[in-house]
Amino acid sequence: MRLAARFGFAGLMLLAAGAAEAQVVQAPVIVTVDVQQILRESLVARNIQSQMDQRTERYTKEVTAQEGDLQKTQDELERQRTVLAPDAFNSKMRDFQQRYDALDNRVQVTRQALQQAYNEAMTKVENTALQIISDMAAERKVNLVVAKAAVLFEEKSLDITQEVITRLDAKLPMVVLATPAEPAPGAMPAPGPRMPLPLPAPPAKK
Repeated sequence: MRLAARFGFAGLMLLAAGAAEAQVVQAPVIVTVDVQQILRESLVARNIQSQMDQRTERYTKEVTAQEGDLQKTQDELERQRTVLAPDAFNSKMRDFQQRYDALDNRVQVTRQALQQAYNEAMTKVENTALQIISDMAAERKVNLVVAKAAVLFEEKSLDITQEVITRLDAKLPMVVLATPAEPAPGAMPAPGPRMPLPLPAPPAKK
């Protein structure tokens, strides 16, 4: 009976020891990474920015040409304001206003579509980068990845940013920006800055 009691006590001791061992926290294995540097310096990120710059420049030239036409129309209306009858002038000004609003809306809708295309492309880059970071953490048996912005001091060997960029360049060298669809007639943009093009004042009614 005493022997059984002793074995029973020993079993409880082993269980208690196992439970205590399970509660031991593993020593942290840490790496740091600069996600913003990855999204700024990787090949794919620089390529996306280049595409964005080219499209913005092209759309800006198109809009500038159309603004020039509107400015000529505005100048002509100013010259005609004193010679046209109020009804005739108001009719021409309404046509001008419609052209102005159409261009303004097109600018806003296109700008928003470009920004959305850029955001979608960069989200794909960020998700791919995060997957690479996760894979590297598993390879190195890392249990803590720290954003470099939150670190005051580190050993250089802890920083995996450059290796993430290298792997990202190989895995995802390019993402093509989606082409914004031509704005539908009457499409309304979200609230935003308007084109700074003044309209001529209508003549005073006599």
